[in-house]
Order: sequence, then structure tokens, then C-alpha cells
Amino acid sequence: MLDLDTSLFYWIFEGWRADWLTPIMILLSDALKTTPGRVGALLLWLYLLWRGGRARAFALWLLPVLALTNETCDLLKAWVGRERPCVALPIDALTGDLTSGSFPSAHAANMSALVGVATALWGRQALLWLFWLPVAVGLSRIYIGVHYPSDVLAGWLLGWLYGWGLVSLVNWIAARRRSTPSGARSDSGGV
Repeated sequence: MLDLDTSLFYWIFEGWRADWLTPIMILLSDALKTTPGRVGALLLWLYLLWRGGRARAFALWLLPVLALTNETCDLLKAWVGRERPCVALPIDALTGDLTSGSFPSAHAANMSALVGVATALWGRQALLWLFWLPVAVGLSRIYIGVHYPSDVLAGWLLGWLYGWGLVSLVNWIAARRRSTPSGARSDSGGV
């Protein structure tokens, strides 16, 4: 399995290398690490709050879901202890070598969580419109040399679980509570 992961890594890291593609991949990978990227994300988030309705719900859901996703990724990286390819392999990452853990990719997890929240709130149409985002960001992390494909895949799954799963679960519980007549609720001696 590790050989396949490393082979897929090299196929993307070296095989996809193109002068026109490199700046796009660096932008996709590191946009939120720059001041313009952070300001743009904040302005978009504030706009969604201002819009109200599902847009506001989306903006508000992002805070706990992304916090939980990041915290889980940090814990897993420490627990698994996998070195990044730019440390374990004889390569240089395009944006500098990182020494923190590799598994799972928090970038991929965050983008997948964002799409999961949008899908839980707006349905499959949101998934069709936004599917490219976690795919592009995840592939960019491999392309620049800081994650293996399995790191990205795990990030996508984790992010989707938190983004779509948590919002859907809360919505399901709320719908069940609304559909249960107040007289039918039992007070079975709880404290």
C-alpha cells in the first residue's frame, strides 16, 4: 500500500509538473496563508452572514465544523506521526519543506467539510457546484510535495464526515423533534 501511495505521489509531483500549472497549484494550496486570501475569505464570510437564511446558516456552521476538523487533523497527525513526503523522500516541496505530520491533510479536510456543510444545507446542487474545490486543493497539496495521496483521501473523508454528517445529524434531530407532538414526548423519570 505504501508503495502505491508513493508511486501515486511521484506521478502527480513529478508527472504533472508544468510551468503553467505550478503557480495555480501553489495558489490553490496556500491562498489562505496570504493576507489577501485571508481578507477575501473573511469578507466572503461576512457577506454570507449579512445575506441571512441558508447563507447565514452556512457561515455559522463553518466555524464549529472547521474548528473540529482542524483539531481532529492535528490530533491524528500527532498520533499517526507520518512524515511528509518533503521530509521522507529526496524531494524539495515547491513552497518549502514542512515538518509537521502528514496524515491526514487538513487542507483537504477543510475544503471537504465546507462542501459537506453546503451540501447538507442546499442539497446535491451545492455538491455539483463545489465538488471541484476539495479535489483541486487536495491535488495541489500532493503537487507541491507536502502530502501523499492517502493523506488527501483521508482528509476528504474526514471533512465530509464532519461537514455533511454533523449538519445532517442536527437537522435530522431537529426534524424529529418538530414532528413529535409535545404530548407524545415521554418524561421517563430522567434527572
